[in-house]
Amino acid sequence: MPKILLPSGVEICYETFGSSTEPTLLLIHGLGSQLLLWEEGFCDILADQGLHVIRYDQRDSGLSSEMQTEYELLDMASDAAELLDQLSVEKAHIAGMSLGGMVAQIFAFEYPEKTSSLTSMASNTGKRGFGIPKGKALDALLAPAPIDPQERALKDLSDRRIWASTDWHDDAYCLKIFERYAERTNKSNEAKERQMRAMNSTGNREEALMKINTPTLVLHGSADTLVDPSGGQRTAEVIPGAKFVMVEGWGHDLPPGSWPKITNEIIQHVKNAEKANS
Repeated sequence: MPKILLPSGVEICYETFGSSTEPTLLLIHGLGSQLLLWEEGFCDILADQGLHVIRYDQRDSGLSSEMQTEYELLDMASDAAELLDQLSVEKAHIAGMSLGGMVAQIFAFEYPEKTSSLTSMASNTGKRGFGIPKGKALDALLAPAPIDPQERALKDLSDRRIWASTDWHDDAYCLKIFERYAERTNKSNEAKERQMRAMNSTGNREEALMKINTPTLVLHGSADTLVDPSGGQRTAEVIPGAKFVMVEGWGHDLPPGSWPKITNEIIQHVKNAEKANS
């Protein structure tokens, strides 16, 4: 996969699907994840419907730069903006999941001229009491990952079971995905912890979200125990004109069984935004 050095000095690994002449959809993954969250099959569905899809590793993730200093979610949103600039994309539809949803929200606020639409998935507004992990989910989120790649993959699988979709989860399938994660990169636990501190230091984003005026879709799963559905519901309440869709049985994951519903919602949202902007 290609890498590109941003003006900020951060090196970003990315991959594209579809034709660059089509509307661009930028996909932003979550905490401690990688661009592999957005599986090739998922991206192909979107590209086959006439979208130019970009997935990338955020800073401190996958094959992108491991940072040595602290940063904020705004810096991660700036990475996305600089990546689009480097790829000569003037404007894009922005979609993010979990932490990626937070980054996408900030992008839409900070860069309205670059935002064709916003899709916030399995995320929250940063307001206390809404979409906050607790209990076993919080314990699993905070536990450090093992150094050994196989043990790391097994921990990821154990964590996934806690917040997986009720009908679509498959242990063997997930383990193969997590083994690819572990083989692809050896990012330290400090990298994930920096991302978490960036999230926590940014805090409540509702004042900014109230000023977003781009077409917004909020997707959340009824079975999400990591960022419970109140996070998505609150997001849709705060962003003016946002559409909220609760996906029954969807957890805090992206299994193939969820793809038809989620990709259809994204595609229709993007098409509606393109019509509105034309």
